[in-house]
Amino acid sequence: MSAIKDGRLPVELNGKEYHLLFSLNALDEMQDRFGGYDKLDKAFDSSNPQMIKDLRWLLTLVINEGMEEGKEPLTEQQVGRMIHLGNLQQIKDAIFAAFVYSTNGGEEKAAGEETEDTEEGNTKAVQE
Repeated sequence: MSAIKDGRLPVELNGKEYHLLFSLNALDEMQDRFGGYDKLDKAFDSSNPQMIKDLRWLLTLVINEGMEEGKEPLTEQQVGRMIHLGNLQQIKDAIFAAFVYSTNGGEEKAAGEETEDTEEGNTKAVQE
């Protein structure tokens, strides 16, 4: 039997390591807020008038879900201070990466998926 991974993706924000986790709790709250976890890309679309609030809310949610038991949860205001225009795209990328990581059982990419790094340092799937 193989070990079950915890699905938390480590990220560094302002010099401190956090773990992002799309737990069932997070997916349930996303379903209530966005109408389903499959609408994550629409939440971060620039045409969404609530995009900034949704980003801050979701990052707070997945950071708090990834925290160890007994630690004090972060508020949206605390998380909002970690986000600025210079790292906004990196935050979005980290949330998407954490979603993939969590839904793939703690694997960096889907089984059989090939990836490559872009000029910007991001990872993208390679189409065969």
